Parts: sequence; C-alpha cells; structure tokens
Amino acid sequence: MSKVALKSRRDKNGYVARIIRSQQIEGKRKEEAVVEIVVVVVVVVVVVVVVVVVLVVVVVVEVVVVEVIVVVFVAVVVVVKVVVVAVVVIVVVVVVKVVVVAVVLVPTLVWSYPKAGNRYARKLNKSPTATGRNVRYRK
Repeated sequence: MSKVALKSRRDKNGYVARIIRSQQIEGKRKEEAVVEIVVVVVVVVVVVVVVVVVLVVVVVVEVVVVEVIVVVFVAVVVVVKVVVVAVVVIVVVVVVKVVVVAVVLVPTLVWSYPKAGNRYARKLNKSPTATGRNVRYRK
C-alpha cells in the first residue's frame, strides 16, 4: 500500500496503520519462507542427482579406471627408479669431486699457510711497536 493509503486509514493513535504494516511484513516473511523451502528442495534434488550420476559413472568406468591406475602405478615406479639412480650418480660424482679437491688442495694449504704465519710472527717478535694491525716492520 502507498503512504497515502496508510495515512487515510489511520485513526488518532495510528492503530489501523500498524495492523496493516504488520500484515504486510508477515506476508513478506511467508513468501521468503516459501522461497527458502523451494531452494532447499532444489539443492537436495541436485545433490542426489549428482551423487547418482557419479555412482553410475564409477560403476561403468571402474574397469578402465583400474587399468589406468595400474599403468600409472607402473609409470610412477619406473620414474622413481630413474630418479633414485640419477641421485646416486650425482652423489657419487660430488663425493669424487670433494675427495679430489681434498687430496689436491689440503696438502697445498697445510704446506703454504704456516710459512706465511711464521713470517708474520717473526715480524711481530722483532718489532716492539708492531700491534698486528697494518703496522709494517721497522728495522
């Protein structure tokens, strides 16, 4: 109802208008309740149909799915074996490189650094003014 109609029907306390408004609100609530019930029923029907279709598809395609699963499993096993072999080869190569570097460099480091350290120590021992921080040897 329009506002004009409501105004024309009011008494001095506005009682009639309040009754009309409450009836309109109840009507809207009933319509909303009906819409909600319809939506729930439609959702339930759609879910049931989807579940039935999925079950039918699973039963019909089960044999093919089992074969595909076996093929995929075999392929995964082969890939895992190849990856394990590759990792083992990489680890062996890295270990060989580390051993070669250790055999070649460690003697060089052991033989060269003490000499330089001894020279530095001799400078510190000879010069009472040397503190070890960028101070050159003075005679």
